[in-house]
Amino acid sequence: MKGKGKLAWLIFVLILLIIPIGSPQAQAASEDGGEGETILVGRISHIAGKVLRYVPEEEDWVATVKDTPFGINDSLFSDKGGRAEIIMPNNTWARIDGDTQIQLIVLRNDVTEIDVASGVARFYNKGSDAVIKARTPFGYVMAPGDTSFDLYVGDDSAEVVALKGTVYFIHSTSETRFEVIAGSSSIIADSREVTAGEAHTDPYWHAWNNKRDTLWAKRMRVKGKSGEYLPPGLHHEAYVLDEQGRWERVYYHGAYYYFWRPVYVGVGWAPFTVGRWIVWYGDHTWIPCEPFGYITHHYGTWIFAGGFWYWAPPVPRIRVCIGPPLLPFPFFWYPGRVAWIHFRGHVGWVPLAPWEPYYCYRRWGPRAVVVRNVNVTNINLNINRYKYFKRAVIIDKKNLYKVHSYRKIRIRRIHDATILRNYRVVPVVNNRVIRNYGNIRQRYNVTNLNEMRKPHRTAIERIHENQLVVKRGAKVSAKTIRENVGNMKWGRVTEGPRIKSLKVKNRMVPVNHVNRPVSGVKLEERELKGRKGLRGESQRRFKREVQKRLRKMPPRPVTKQKVRRENQGLPRSELQKQRRKMPPRPTTTQGVRGEEKKLARKHLREGKERILPRPEQKFQKRPERREKSQDKRLRRWHPGQQEQQMQRGQRGKYWGRDLGSSRDRVRRKKP
Repeated sequence: MKGKGKLAWLIFVLILLIIPIGSPQAQAASEDGGEGETILVGRISHIAGKVLRYVPEEEDWVATVKDTPFGINDSLFSDKGGRAEIIMPNNTWARIDGDTQIQLIVLRNDVTEIDVASGVARFYNKGSDAVIKARTPFGYVMAPGDTSFDLYVGDDSAEVVALKGTVYFIHSTSETRFEVIAGSSSIIADSREVTAGEAHTDPYWHAWNNKRDTLWAKRMRVKGKSGEYLPPGLHHEAYVLDEQGRWERVYYHGAYYYFWRPVYVGVGWAPFTVGRWIVWYGDHTWIPCEPFGYITHHYGTWIFAGGFWYWAPPVPRIRVCIGPPLLPFPFFWYPGRVAWIHFRGHVGWVPLAPWEPYYCYRRWGPRAVVVRNVNVTNINLNINRYKYFKRAVIIDKKNLYKVHSYRKIRIRRIHDATILRNYRVVPVVNNRVIRNYGNIRQRYNVTNLNEMRKPHRTAIERIHENQLVVKRGAKVSAKTIRENVGNMKWGRVTEGPRIKSLKVKNRMVPVNHVNRPVSGVKLEERELKGRKGLRGESQRRFKREVQKRLRKMPPRPVTKQKVRRENQGLPRSELQKQRRKMPPRPTTTQGVRGEEKKLARKHLREGKERILPRPEQKFQKRPERREKSQDKRLRRWHPGQQEQQMQRGQRGKYWGRDLGSSRDRVRRKKP
């Protein structure tokens, strides 16, 4: 009977995955099953410094943070000290340095196409089937599987340095290809010609990349149970689940499955509470603040069983009796699988169960119901159809885009009957839910900070050019790219360094200078490679500033302790010679006063007048007191003074001894 029950449950799940259950009244929504491919989304796994993201809806730049999604047509711009690491789901990685602008053009299972308008970037192709195509204003680089390379893009030229394997550079003007081999010379190109370079990388940039590579190597060496349950595309996140939770065998819907549960969370923790909602690609996307938040809130699904929330990992394909039993949830990326509810001044969301539909504006995966009409109002959904409506997260509407955690502002004292009676379900958040929703610019921000510096408007021109390439919708595949590169003729490298050095201008300017012409804005220019880079130049400036300050300060006196430390092995006679060579101590106010006091005592002993180098103002403050002290010190010894002292001493004696204190006097009186 148990075997029949499992088989029936498996057939039921397969039917749910193939035939979605939608509302019969959902006239403005449809299951987008045949149009286009499933959208792949990358992830910003690390950020150092300031990195901005371009918002096409507002034509503005906003700050971005770690665990923010990175999808097609997304653009990033890093400030001077900004750096970022991006991981793609097709096993291709990218890292950017300061003053760098990139834009994702194509992201498929076999192709990653990125435009590098300026700056420094490093690409890793860790797969075998995928191909990286890195575009520049002077040509593009094609990197096959198991390769890595550095790309330096300046204002007048670009350089390609192969780090592993062999990559190909295609010059845009001559339409010729050049081979760049790791360990050999590099390729430097401008709009007219191509020359050979020395193939060395910036030392600071290379050191930072080595540090990141070492960190990931340590993470991948962690061997736990998560590697057994996660699909191959998420193996690089197994260390997070091993550190933050544990896997448990849970009874759910008539069968036992392996689910993951976080252990380092507070009492009453629930998914979609520690983080922030933003609008990305038109849909509300969850930006987590927890280490395990990205993988568990964008892949798989959450299940409540036994009083705890468990995460069910996705599976790339349905498995029957092979390996550990897992819930057959498909391996797709979702912005945030929740259902939205509202009532008066409150808005809330309900985590979706595995088989419940997810309403959105794009087809993210199975069970995604695409809403065609932006201002849809004729979709009526019953809240009691959602399994976890009793565990809805409800807050005030004004706090939806202002906080980074909803746990403290969550409204908990709402009865289940009140939710069923008053709250209404909406497929997407729009003006029906929040008044003036279209005018809230804060919904695109992941931080509450106002940026004081943003890229100049010239950076947006390159973005608009690339947007036209994205809208063309030409299907690019790895096979097509390889054939195009193979059909191009080989180019000839020009001898001699005729190309200008790699320099780039920092286009980050104050906000009030963004729309000014380039001639009216002073843009700082720097070299992309070598000691003349950003960090080398900043260190030299710091050293020069320190040297200037040291010149203004008086030299420190040489102390005896310093002489002893430097000459510990010398005999005492040699130490004395060293001390004689010591320079005189610096003159201070205390030293001057001490010398004046010594001089005054000398004059008093000699009976001379007191002549001091002090100003007359200081000696006129208390003249009477100073005269009395001088008379007392200049008093001469007279003959009768000794007799008076002898008489005074005779009166104080008892039993032939001088009586001191009262204690001695009492002790001596005893017989």
